[in-house]
Amino acid sequence: MIGLFKIFDAHVHFYSNTYFRLLIRQKTNRLDINAELKNLAARGHIEIPGEDPVMLAKRWIEIIDKWKIERLVLHASMPGDEDSVVKAVQAFPNRFTGFFTVDPNSNLLMENAKKRLTQDKLRGIFLYPSLYHISVNDPWLDPLYQLCVETKSIVFVQFGKLVIKPRDFAGIPTVLNEEFSNPKDLIPVAKKFPGLRFVIPNFGGGRFEETMELGKQCPNTYVDTAGSNSWMADHPSTPDLRTVLQKALATLGPARILFGSDSGMFPRGYRYDIVDNQTKLAQEMRLPIADGKKIFYENMAALVDSQ
Repeated sequence: MIGLFKIFDAHVHFYSNTYFRLLIRQKTNRLDINAELKNLAARGHIEIPGEDPVMLAKRWIEIIDKWKIERLVLHASMPGDEDSVVKAVQAFPNRFTGFFTVDPNSNLLMENAKKRLTQDKLRGIFLYPSLYHISVNDPWLDPLYQLCVETKSIVFVQFGKLVIKPRDFAGIPTVLNEEFSNPKDLIPVAKKFPGLRFVIPNFGGGRFEETMELGKQCPNTYVDTAGSNSWMADHPSTPDLRTVLQKALATLGPARILFGSDSGMFPRGYRYDIVDNQTKLAQEMRLPIADGKKIFYENMAALVDSQ
């Protein structure tokens, strides 16, 4: 518990050894994979975890115990790394909840998603429309959404600004199609699947007004507060976090906002500064304690514990 609030962090990347190896395999004209991993670590001043994801999970437990964080949503941040998160969740089922990134263009999309959501008991998926160059409202994804409805799974959709630092450290270009980065694209999908819950990370990543419009029209959509929200500096109105949170509360209400830290890489580990800043902001804004409890713990718990 941080101050008055228990914490269920909705947005932590589980950057496993497999994640980094899969990343390196995307690189053209690469060196030996171990040499590439060494170069990546040096360039980013980061650590590459050992091969056992359970050991990485134990390290996360030690860290969140230190900071008194109750639970984390762990995201497998690349297709193919689902097993790492599955093993972490199986090792600590009361502390971790697992999500996985899908490649929406894969012919194995449905086969893999069904296995992960039913057999492996992961609780949802993560979509990157601009990274995979496919609209969130492409009919190709309808069977995936239907599967998520049937399994009561949650869908995170990354819109707006997208920075993937491990790719930068690896020297792999991140080629985005901004045509697919608008949260309003989700409106017809959220209306078509009213029983499906969608989460938009980082308050929409710079597409804040569009995210709020989505929220107005679709009561099954949520936002997370994750990370430093660096998009604010580039936004035309250059808002501060207080302004953003006030507008989100006015539009969505406290029951549709989820706390997230966007933690991931070591040695930084858990971004305690994020939770510290946001819990202090909630108190400075005189946010009712009941509302703060929803944002920092209860909303995420209600989403993933309702299966």
